[in-house]
Amino acid sequence: MILVSAVIGVGSSALAIYLPLKGSMVYNGPWQTNLSIGSTQTGLYMRARMALMGLFALNKSEAVYFIANHDSQGKPLNSRCDYRIEGEDLPARWWSITVLGRNYFLIPNEDNRYSHNWANISSNPDKSYVIKLSSQRQDGNWISTGAKDQGKFRLNLRLYKPYPIVLKKPGSIKLPRIIREECL
Repeated sequence: MILVSAVIGVGSSALAIYLPLKGSMVYNGPWQTNLSIGSTQTGLYMRARMALMGLFALNKSEAVYFIANHDSQGKPLNSRCDYRIEGEDLPARWWSITVLGRNYFLIPNEDNRYSHNWANISSNPDKSYVIKLSSQRQDGNWISTGAKDQGKFRLNLRLYKPYPIVLKKPGSIKLPRIIREECL
């Protein structure tokens, strides 16, 4: 009985950590966030989730974190495919887009390029930009998705010192589109 209780307790805790309640999430296209991340209002399960997946999360007044596991068509992100992220200047003092592996850590690559941000991205005069995601080196703004057999990966969009609209209506701000180009 004790063993069964322990298995049920650990199993239900793991589910609560890895599969958070959808009601606490805010969705914006392929991106999702939870504005309680980094705050004292965060529940124990979300704190455990962030300890595993989002080390050193800041309060929403300092940073808002969006994650994408799917492209804009709802298909899972996979290193066998090439993608294009299309966006424009984001409503924050500083922002970055980072590619993360299934384990929520950076994917090693020979260029040591893991993200692009407003300071290092080559953008158009209207501040729009395109970032290419591929396992093969690309010209321009490119981030490696790891080896073709890497499998699933995710994107992390960080908005530091977000503008008030991000905190008021995170589901309505214009975030970058993630477009699948081709798959092998």
